Amino acid sequence: MKGGRGFRLSRLRPVRLLFILMMIGLPLSGQILPFVNYLDNALVSWRFSAAPRAASGNIVYVAIDKRSLDAVGTWPWPRSLYAELIDKLIAVGAGDVFIDVDFSTPSNFAEDGRLAKALTEAGGGVILPVFKQYLGAEAGSQTVVTRPIPDLADNAWLSLANVGLDGDGTVRRFALGDTLDNQPTQSVAAVLAKFDRAAGSYPIDYSIAPASVPTFSLSDVLAGKVGRPDLEGRSVVVGAYASELKDIFPVPVYGALPGAMLHILASETILQKRLLEDIDQMPLELLFAAAIIALALGMRGRPAAHAVAFALAIVAAGEVTAFLLQKDHALILHTVRPWIILLAGLVLLLNEKVDFGRFLVELAKAEQRNTRRLLERIVADSVDAVIAFDDQFRILNESASAAAMLGLEPQADRRRTLDAMIPPPLVHRIVKLASDYMAQPGTIHACNARFSLQTERGTKHLEAAITISPVERPGESGIVAAKSFIGSLIVRDMTARRRYEDKLQRLSEFDELTGLMNRREFRRRLDRLEGECHVIALGLHRFSVLNTAMGRDVGDELLRAVAARMEAEGAISLVGRLGGDVFTAVIPASVECGQERCAQFILDLFREPFALGGTMIHVAARLGICTSAARNGDADIWIQHAEIALDDAKRVAGSGWRAHDPVTALRQHQSRLLERQMRAALDRLEFFLLYQPQVDLKTGKLVGAEALLRWKHPEFGLVSPADFIPVAEASGFICDLGCWALAEACRAATEWPDRLNLAVNVSPIQFSRPELVAEVKAALATSGLAASRLHLEITESAFVDGSEQIMSVISELRALGIAVALDDFGTGYSSLSYMAGFPLDKLKIDQSFVRKIADDPKILAIVATVGSLAHGLGLKVVAEGIETETEWQMLAQMGCEEGQGYFFGKPQSSAALMTLSRQPGWTRAA
Repeated sequence: MKGGRGFRLSRLRPVRLLFILMMIGLPLSGQILPFVNYLDNALVSWRFSAAPRAASGNIVYVAIDKRSLDAVGTWPWPRSLYAELIDKLIAVGAGDVFIDVDFSTPSNFAEDGRLAKALTEAGGGVILPVFKQYLGAEAGSQTVVTRPIPDLADNAWLSLANVGLDGDGTVRRFALGDTLDNQPTQSVAAVLAKFDRAAGSYPIDYSIAPASVPTFSLSDVLAGKVGRPDLEGRSVVVGAYASELKDIFPVPVYGALPGAMLHILASETILQKRLLEDIDQMPLELLFAAAIIALALGMRGRPAAHAVAFALAIVAAGEVTAFLLQKDHALILHTVRPWIILLAGLVLLLNEKVDFGRFLVELAKAEQRNTRRLLERIVADSVDAVIAFDDQFRILNESASAAAMLGLEPQADRRRTLDAMIPPPLVHRIVKLASDYMAQPGTIHACNARFSLQTERGTKHLEAAITISPVERPGESGIVAAKSFIGSLIVRDMTARRRYEDKLQRLSEFDELTGLMNRREFRRRLDRLEGECHVIALGLHRFSVLNTAMGRDVGDELLRAVAARMEAEGAISLVGRLGGDVFTAVIPASVECGQERCAQFILDLFREPFALGGTMIHVAARLGICTSAARNGDADIWIQHAEIALDDAKRVAGSGWRAHDPVTALRQHQSRLLERQMRAALDRLEFFLLYQPQVDLKTGKLVGAEALLRWKHPEFGLVSPADFIPVAEASGFICDLGCWALAEACRAATEWPDRLNLAVNVSPIQFSRPELVAEVKAALATSGLAASRLHLEITESAFVDGSEQIMSVISELRALGIAVALDDFGTGYSSLSYMAGFPLDKLKIDQSFVRKIADDPKILAIVATVGSLAHGLGLKVVAEGIETETEWQMLAQMGCEEGQGYFFGKPQSSAALMTLSRQPGWTRAA
């Protein structure tokens, strides 16, 4: 027993010595331990926040805040503004005034002179900042002094305004002054507090609440809202407050404060006699460490709980003492090092009471046993097959699921080897991995393998993860890795995942409804075909009608029947479904099988009806065809060509086909290109308006103009409205484009003489939207154009459905004083009900009739009849496309009031129209 006791104590002596040296070394470490300084600063900050105090009120903060910046509008401010501020402060009896603004660079002569005059008249009561700065970051770098320009410095009191940062970038201290030009110079805080010292550095008392400092906006002071009762006899600090000025510093307790507020808190620290002193704690801490060491060694026989309670009592008493000293006596006591010493003493005491080495060994053994039991339970309960084996490939352990997954009967024999349990290919992989390990021992080797097993239920797909890890053993140089190893084999059943992946693969390549190839797979296989072939896109005629009438189930059955009929034809190489009722097929091209014969062959498949649910249904088909000579990865292009041809074929009745036409494809491509570029073109101002003159046919005088939209494309040049207007209407962009044209035309018309009216075409799509009235009102309000001068033109297609919405919109527009005209009458439905049933003001006869009135008596009779009907309904008649004087005379004799056409003028700019309006009108021959 004595031998054992002596052995244990001898083992403990180095540990005891280590703790004693650490406890004595802590007081001698000074400020070299950053984490100790961090914790001490946090405790000092907490004590400040736990005992807040109010400012004295002797110093006022005039803040350059966001409101002041917005009121003045520029930064830096003109120096005359500071001069005005000084004059106002002196006039209301303010004490010392500190302006925390850098005046080290000259402004203009007048501004500098105005501020110098204000400083002179203040009688030296204004403090200006001086900054002492280092030229570089390296130690011993030369310092430079930034001070106000001479005209200002000679008439002010200069004080150092440096703000010093601690190592962690936080402002905790302030200086009373420094040497400047070999003369002691006080800091701003010392000057404002009227302190008589100019040397030394002290902590700022952050228990003084910044919110208790009287604060006013500089804009309010300049506006006279802050008067004598607020400022008389008080010192004033003028400085930045707005975050835009970036004069913000990180501080304890409050997070961040402006530099001017830091000067105020430093001054308040002096005024309230709160110059905080740090106590020299090294002797006390050494004495404390000695006492704790003695107690730790002397209390080995006492219960550990007594020592912990005693330690907590010491901590509580120490923190209360430190709090009261800082709060009432301005003394800072740093307590983190004593508490670390105390904690080390507790550990030393426990070390004396317990054999730590033996304890740690037992703890490690217990943890090893717990870990082994946990791993054995995880292996036994694993859903995956888990097998552990040694370097002789003997099975050490296996999960309960291993035998079932590998299709074996459970056995109790623990001496089995791997080759008796797993397939030979997997054994070979394990042996290969083991040989790799023997060549490079000491590192973990791993690999994955996939294999399949045939079972009564079919093929089982498995995935194995093989890992070989080194076995560590004690050696002469410590723990080393031996050539022996432990291996693990984890086998997971991937059958369900493999089936799911196969299903996903099929879904990605084939249409789920018909079983045909989808677009992507069809394109891939088309790329691999060799030789010339016909690519066909086929659509079912009126499929949507059949789908609606007979139900989706019948529609789906029809699609499957079509797919089956096409797949049954051996002459068709590939069959796919592009989507909806559109199928695609490929037939090899030859001299005997040209496009026409190929198309007829496909159409003949639809001569026989389809039997669907006991009903025979005849279905017509349309198809588009193109011939591909060499694809070279361009299968998408050939499919698109066939689809374009199909679009053309759908315009014919019944079954029919169309071959790919490059001209049609180019036109459709250009339309799509225009559609994609329209919105950006409007933003780039590529659209513009021209104005075609409208003339009173009786007097020959100019009475207005019609706004016509044009597009100057950077690539295609001038694009015809006949090309881009239908595209804009089909895409819905016509609403945005029409809104812009209306606003732009109204703006231009305000520059014309008041007698000229403006006619603007409005798309039927715009008329169908209730927002049109609001857009018209906005255009008139923005431009200032009188509503009576605006005429809106609409085509007959807007009235086809007799919508009450159209009627309501027209009524609202006419109520504003706007005239509404029916444009292009005679080219559409030409229903007389539009003239009688809708509230219109004008009717425009299309130019296709006007150009024939001189040569065709029937056309002349039609125009005369339409004019008579319009007049009978109280409508004005406007003729379009007048190109000769004869046409003018004939229309005027029929009572047509107004006309337009190339005879009177081509579409022209607004400026050209204004020039035309100043010229005499047109005169008819007698």
